[in-house]
Amino acid sequence: MSAVGEARLPELDGARCVHAAIETASCRACVEVCPRGAWHLDDAALEFDSGLCDGCGLCVPACPRQAIVLPLALASRPVAGTNAMLAACDRAGGDAVASDIGSAAANHDGPGHIACLHAIGLGEMLRAYHAGQHVWLLAHGDCARCPRGQGEQLSTRLAHLNAALRQRGRRPIVLREVTLASWSALINIAGSGQAHARRGFFRALAEQPAAVLIGAPPVQEKEQAKPPGEYLPDGDDALMPWVIRLNLLHCVGCHACSQVCPEAAIQFDVEASAYRLRHRACTGCGLCQDVCQHHAVTLQPWTEPTQWALPMVEQRCPCCGVGFHTPAEISSHTRSCWVCANATLKRRLYQVMA
Repeated sequence: MSAVGEARLPELDGARCVHAAIETASCRACVEVCPRGAWHLDDAALEFDSGLCDGCGLCVPACPRQAIVLPLALASRPVAGTNAMLAACDRAGGDAVASDIGSAAANHDGPGHIACLHAIGLGEMLRAYHAGQHVWLLAHGDCARCPRGQGEQLSTRLAHLNAALRQRGRRPIVLREVTLASWSALINIAGSGQAHARRGFFRALAEQPAAVLIGAPPVQEKEQAKPPGEYLPDGDDALMPWVIRLNLLHCVGCHACSQVCPEAAIQFDVEASAYRLRHRACTGCGLCQDVCQHHAVTLQPWTEPTQWALPMVEQRCPCCGVGFHTPAEISSHTRSCWVCANATLKRRLYQVMA
């Protein structure tokens, strides 16, 4: 991991970035979320200025393709019969308005110490949930006065995720804010041997925070990153991080969306002659929208899917003789392929004079 002083900096996997897929990619997530202007995008390239970066990590959850990597030193502790996730930002000691944000970077090295809590994305929360960790204990500064707290916050992501979990009949994730002193006691003092009932967990935390810590953090195996939707429990008709919709009135069956999608969230089933939509696999990168000249593809966040396929029929264009696909529902109204339909075709008659 690159570093300047004590600050750990993000790394970009260029092969995963949407701008490596097509030149017309519209994604500006990292540029727009960075409070220091470390990311710059123009027609030539996406550039990163390490001199401006303070390692806050906000660009990591913002990137839909998980192309930006900055490992978070999240900690896990067995607490009152459950594994709790612990994290504290470098402003948790009340230094949220310090002029030099990077001055607290030295705190990043300890377990659970991260630059900014808003750098915790859906992936981290869902992977922890999948591992049985449903409680988060967090210590942080005043986000309202911190430049890092002006974008999408962790609480917003959690609200969307909990709505999706409740809809599936699953227990929600519990987030509790604690003081830095209580958090430090929890992270540092282990082996108290006192077991508290789950019902009395938060009462015990308020009265004697250190007493609820039991044991050491479990060892977690590294897992290859997947789209956040792939970690959600069963329920394909419930809320998804991203939902794909194909407008049959605009679709011309060019297959551009299915060919560009890096997660195969849109697939063309040749045998069934239909587009298949895998909403769980969608990351919201927007490549499908960028390549669709006819604006037939839309992506909506945290919505319930209503479309899983778009049936197509194959026809032959009477103008050029080429086979093409068109939505089955409107096939009777489609006579020629979309290329010929948009071209100005005029017969030219030539007379040869002797």
